[in-house]
Amino acid sequence: MKKYIFILLTSFSLASCVDLLQEPQSKLTPATIELTEQTLESMTNGLYKDLWGENFGFNCRLASLALAGDDMTSGALDKVRNVLDDQLKVPIDNADVLNLWKYFYQTIYSANNIIYLINENENLDTQISNKYLGEAYFFRALSYFYIVRYWGDAPAITDPNSSTDIDGNSNMPRKPVKDIYERIILPDLNNAIDLLPLQSRDNNNQAPTSWAAKTLLSDVYITMAGWPLKEENYYAEAAKTAKDIIENGPYDLVGEYKDLWMNAKKTDKTEHIFALQHSLSYLPSQYGISYLGKEENGWYDYVGDPVFFKNFPNDKRKEFCYVTSTVDTKGNQIEWEDFDIGAPFIRKYRNYGGCGTYGIEGNTATRSSLSEGLTPIYRFADVLLIYAEASNKAEGSPNTLAYKCLNRVRDRAFGDQSHQYAGLTPEKFADAVFDEFGWENVFEFKRWFQLVRTEKVDEAVGKNTAIGARLNANKENYLFPIPVRQCELRGWKNNPGY
Repeated sequence: MKKYIFILLTSFSLASCVDLLQEPQSKLTPATIELTEQTLESMTNGLYKDLWGENFGFNCRLASLALAGDDMTSGALDKVRNVLDDQLKVPIDNADVLNLWKYFYQTIYSANNIIYLINENENLDTQISNKYLGEAYFFRALSYFYIVRYWGDAPAITDPNSSTDIDGNSNMPRKPVKDIYERIILPDLNNAIDLLPLQSRDNNNQAPTSWAAKTLLSDVYITMAGWPLKEENYYAEAAKTAKDIIENGPYDLVGEYKDLWMNAKKTDKTEHIFALQHSLSYLPSQYGISYLGKEENGWYDYVGDPVFFKNFPNDKRKEFCYVTSTVDTKGNQIEWEDFDIGAPFIRKYRNYGGCGTYGIEGNTATRSSLSEGLTPIYRFADVLLIYAEASNKAEGSPNTLAYKCLNRVRDRAFGDQSHQYAGLTPEKFADAVFDEFGWENVFEFKRWFQLVRTEKVDEAVGKNTAIGARLNANKENYLFPIPVRQCELRGWKNNPGY
């Protein structure tokens, strides 16, 4: 008997029209697989590869969809896919949308199997199995969190066979965002918090810890408090969770912002709470020539938005993250206003390799589309700013710790305490935290999510006449299109506007 298998398996060709009605894979059960620690570790490590996807996968696709925000823009105007992402005109067959959908659901599929196998095996030593079970819950929650923010209502699958959804439906209807938060994401994160160790099993910032699960939970809470759910009681939960991390967790801000982006220090867990690690031999990133400008003989897929750049304060972050002048391939010195695209280039990741002589801090050997480094997902600075924002919203005014959190981020940015905030109204404080989050996390693929949950897409990018004309009160551009093949196979109606 045929069953619905929802996931586009990685062995399928992306170019083919694959019918997702497939014979089910052989089911792994505690009786058919020996769950040694080595087996559990191997299966759990596979979650990272599922999320990474492939060359020009997770890291690259996050960057492309991040063009929808206001900190990055598309440099190569002949690359239609990036331009359409940038202008919020994403087509229903967009490759970025299709591939991220595939990576997230493949990660969910694998996590479902790990959770099932461990929970059904009564003979496992929980001292060994709990950390792997916790990672599976963490990755499933993280994947669903991306899904609801990119696409809204979506299939909610926890069945290890992916044959039915959480309500036993085999036709996989799209479940409301609220259901996915309350029935999967929140329970999974509470499980992850209980099961994960306080220290990473790999002693770096990639394998999640209980603190990483709490960080993700604080972000989930503050997102639930904003658009589309607008359940403002969750501001208090976000503040409470972030405060626990601030007061009891092992994290701190590193002394120099630039040290966060040095390849030799990518595994440091002082500030990076959770990140996806990359090397040229395993799960490479795509920070190389994609980020080089036309004058540098690069692909200039991504450049800094010039308006965002001009509004960025003149601090150490701005100095490090942007290329404002360069020497072209003919030896000519050119300032950013005279670049072909009229926008500064992105410098932030140029120590990760792939940039050749335009690399920084000694990493100037290799010129390639592939690079190393990490994909940043959560840092301690995020926790500080989540607390500052959430506590101000929950309490109606900024408290002493909220100011301290915001000013810690600013002190490092400017190298002294001369730019601290004090005496702001609740509204002005909220604006200050909003701006600080954008500057602190520039080019880290987080800005779009911030704009959406705070309903500031129109304010931030609507001033661009090419985009503003398509924004409306229904916020149709706040979600991306469901991959068209999924809609055709399931009979779903796509998101409004697509």
